[in-house]
This record gives sequence, C-alpha cells and structure tokens, in this order.
Amino acid sequence: MPLSGKTTVAEFMEDEGFALLDMGDVVRIEMDKRGVGTEDTGNWVNDMREVHGMDAIAQLSLPYLQEMIEEERDIVITGMRGWSEKQRFEKETGLEIDVVAVWSSRETRKRRRKERKREEDVKGDRFHERDLREVENGVGKLMALSDHLIRNEDITEQELEQRVKQLIES
Repeated sequence: MPLSGKTTVAEFMEDEGFALLDMGDVVRIEMDKRGVGTEDTGNWVNDMREVHGMDAIAQLSLPYLQEMIEEERDIVITGMRGWSEKQRFEKETGLEIDVVAVWSSRETRKRRRKERKREEDVKGDRFHERDLREVENGVGKLMALSDHLIRNEDITEQELEQRVKQLIES
C-alpha cells in the first residue's frame, strides 16, 4: 500500500546490488511527457487502466524493465498494484517474479504521508480514497499472494534494513 515503505526497502535492495524500476517514477515520467499534472495522478492511472487494461502501468514500464534485463542484473520493481501486472511482466520477459509485500498499518502510513509531503500526497486524493483505489486495482490480491512479507511497523530503519538483508540472503 502507499507509504508502507516499498521505496525504502527497494533502496536497501539497490544498496545490495539490485537495479531499481519504480513504476511510480514511470507514471510520473509518462504523465510529464503528456503534460498531465501530479494532482491528476489517480485519474490518469485509472484512465490508463480503463483504456489499456489493469496491467497498463506494467505495459508502460516494460521498455524500462527490458533495458535492465539486458544489463543482466537482479532487479527490484516497486509499485506493482495488481496480479495482472506481475503476470504481464512474467509473460513479456519469460522470467519468474517473486513478490515481496511491504506492510504497515493505516496510522503509520498516514503519519508518513504528513512527513513525506510529496506533491501528489498534498494535492492528490485523500488518504482513504487512495487506499480504496489501490485495493480496487488489486493490491490486496497481490499482497495476499506474495512470496514474502516484510512487516514495517514499529521498527527502526536499521531493523528494516536487516530484514531486507535477511530476505535477500534466504
């Protein structure tokens, strides 16, 4: 879910040698190319999914992913929101993708939203609306069927980093 710590986990993995593909960055890049403001992120993503299917953002991300695969590096993808995105990536690349769910409570995520102050957090959907949109788009199924779960609640950043390292080593 938004603000659960996905980016922080991915950054720790990047420190361990993984290449990072952030689907949120892809969305921001593609919106910028089209002159769409960040306050319209939710509507733009929903429109893309309505026109191109639930894996529309994965489709936008594929060229970036293919480039990383050519470099023959381990890759961490952040921001998958549904099972169909995982399936699209696997179908197009021929690779099996392990899903790591990062979980934090609503209260923790609300606090992080206030601290982060990213433009779409301030100008975009309200917290509850964004959560509902993510669940409707399939993030709950993706988390439920994940291969690994990292609980990012009431722990320090160092403890989170240690959990990530343990996951990579396993």
